[in-house]
Formats: sequence, structure tokens, C-alpha cells
Amino acid sequence: MGLRAGKVGDPMAKLVTLFMASALVLAASAPASAVEVKLGGNYQFVFQTGEGDFTGINADDMQSRVRLGLTFSVSEDLSGYFQTETRWGWGTRNRNKGADLDVVMRQAYIDWRLPGTDVKLRMGRQSVSLPSFASTGVHISDLVADGVAVHTPLGDGVSLSAFWLRPARAEDDSPHARTYDLFGLTGTATFGSWSVSPWAVYGSKAAGLEADAQGNISAGPHADILTFGGGLEWQPFNPVTLALDAGWGRAAYSGRSDQQGWFAVARAAYALKFAEPALLGWYASGDGRGALKNSGQFPVIFGDFNASSTFFDNTWGPGAGNGIHNTVIGGTWGLGVQLNGISFLSGLTHDLGVVYIGGTNSRYNGGCGAPNAYSSYLTSEDSLVEFNLLNTWEIYKNLTSRLELAYVVENFDTDTAHGRGGEHYENAWRVTLHFQYLF
Repeated sequence: MGLRAGKVGDPMAKLVTLFMASALVLAASAPASAVEVKLGGNYQFVFQTGEGDFTGINADDMQSRVRLGLTFSVSEDLSGYFQTETRWGWGTRNRNKGADLDVVMRQAYIDWRLPGTDVKLRMGRQSVSLPSFASTGVHISDLVADGVAVHTPLGDGVSLSAFWLRPARAEDDSPHARTYDLFGLTGTATFGSWSVSPWAVYGSKAAGLEADAQGNISAGPHADILTFGGGLEWQPFNPVTLALDAGWGRAAYSGRSDQQGWFAVARAAYALKFAEPALLGWYASGDGRGALKNSGQFPVIFGDFNASSTFFDNTWGPGAGNGIHNTVIGGTWGLGVQLNGISFLSGLTHDLGVVYIGGTNSRYNGGCGAPNAYSSYLTSEDSLVEFNLLNTWEIYKNLTSRLELAYVVENFDTDTAHGRGGEHYENAWRVTLHFQYLF
């Protein structure tokens, strides 16, 4: 990703700390300046216990994260943004030493409007997500990378956006160093009760590079990635919302078999006064018999599929690390029932969910990976049922606490005739307490 991390005391950490301190002094001492400076951010603290990888071995985790952002505005036509992120506790890069911190510059960009037009540009390190309606971004969600994004309004409720991102670059001072580049085009149209957003992404990845672990693109060979998709949302009448996301993609590798697949996610919700019941269903293609791992799956660059909170990555806040937190939809299908926003007391809400998850990879591909925290690979003989309860308490306007409870019943294939080695699995569970101070 090119995001540099460091311990407190190293040059990067000192530089970031010095910059933030200087900016805070500027914000406090120069109210009459032509540049308006605003500070915002959030603190998040996570305490977690449970058994999330089906081994039967319990683990306790704690993780903390602080994001601080500064906006420097000259006018509506020109502004800058700078954001740092600091992590500490188990699960961070320096997790074996409690005193160490991971300090990164997460975002740094300027927003400006092309003079005389409504065209807006964002240049620098930024977070990018593809539009989605039925779920969080399956293909690209909150990917932080250097690049340029352009947004152009085309009329009432219609707009077009394009971006170039560089998620990774080889450790080479040469201007001809190997790179990983993404080029994307998205459109958005809203008319009446309909919203539609098609998208297309092309990626060129040099051998040995990868953007991050939240995808299934092979890091080994060179790859040309081409994907198409889109989402739509329809409100036929006021309480009802129907949504669909779908995509097809292909990754052509040099020196190995290509990767090709598709996915579709659908959601139906009915908003009541006391809660919102919803149905979620999805299907994503999987690997054929004897095929390479992920070769029959949709190419995910930086996904964040949120069908559940433990097997998938829908935990609230930074994950503390003892759940599976799978971010890739490929090779799975499922059906879930949700009841969100239940409230009996002011400031206290509850979300309930039950989801059945199965695999779409060939039953004979058990050797490609186990359904645990290290692989999350499901064949057509694997399945699980996950129960989730999320309780949210708004302590103050800017302070929120959430208690997550999850239990996962496993039914995994361990047949040696299907490539597995007779492994033993147990049901998983998780209890997580979050606190967030948002300002």
C-alpha cells in the first residue's frame, strides 16, 4: 500500500507528530487567517474475547486506534486534508511490545475545482470505494492509495467519476520501478425511486506486488485485471427498499492459469417504526475441480463484504484479530435474516442477525485451504450458521459503546477423499466491547 508505519521515536513517527502539533497550534492561534483549519477524528477502543478460528482455543485481544484529520480550507473551490492513524495493542504490527505504536500518515490530498466548471479533482493519498447498495464494497472498499480522482456532474442526479490509483510500488528508487496501478470509471444516476451506479476497473499489477491482504489477487505473477459491475436501489413505496449489487471480472496472469468469476448480492428491507427487518442473499462463483485456488472466483482487489460479523468482516470498529474476518465474497453463497434498530430504551438499540453460509468451490478442492482463520476456504460440502447480536448505547452525543455477541455453528467437511486431512473443528464464538469517541 505504500503506507509507512513506525515506532514512536523513529523518523516517520516524529515527523507525523511534529506536523500534527504544528497544525494544532496553527488552528488554535490563527482564527483570522485566510485558511480555515478544522480538526476532526475519532478514538476507538476494542476489548475482545472468544474463539474465532474453529480450533477450540480461546484468545483475548485488545486494540486501540486514533485517527486525527485536519482540513485546510481556502474556499469552496480549494481545500486540503491530512489524516494520521495511530494503533496500539495486540493485533498491531509491533504487537509483541506493549509500548510500541504503529503510526502512519493515512491520507493527504487536496480538493480543487477546475476554474469555471463544476468538475472537482482530488489529488494525493486518499480513500476510495466503489458504489454499492446491497452491501459494503465487495470489489473495492476504503482502499487508501496515492492517485487522482475526478468527479463531474452531468445533470440532475447524474454524475461521472474516474480515478487512477497506485496501491503499491516496488522498493526501487528508479523511475521505472514495478508498480500496481488501477484505473476506474463509475457513474451514478438517480431518478424518482431508482438509483443506479455502474462501474468498471482495469488494473495492471507487476509481479511480486500486492495492494493488501483484503483481496484474492495472486501476488506472484504479473496480472492484467478487468472487472465490470454495478448496483441499483429501488424504493417501490416508502417503507420498502430493494437493492442489488453484481459484478464480473477476469485476472489474466503471466505464467499461470487465469482467474475469472462473478458475484451477485441482493437485499430487501422494510422500515417499521420499531425496527427494520431485512433479507440478505448472495452467490459468488467458486473454483472447479482440480483448479488453482481462487481461479474460479471474482477478482477482489480490496474487499469488505459484510454478510456477518465473525466469519465475514462486519465487526464494528477495528478488528482485534481473533475472528476470521474474511473480506472476500468469492467461493461462497448465503442467506441471512436481519432485524435492525430494535429499541426499548432511549439511546439503546439492538441489531439481530442469523445467516447461513455455504461454499461454491468444488467439494474435491479441500486441499486448497481449510475453513479457518488462515484460509476461510469453503467447498460445496462446507457450511456454517452464524448468530449475531449487536447492542449500541449512545452514552453521550459523541461517545458510543457497542457490545457484539456472535456464535458460529460449523459443519465443515474433513473427508480425506476431498483433499482434507481429517482436521477437527469446533464451533466459534466472540464477545467484543467497543467504545468510540467521535469529534
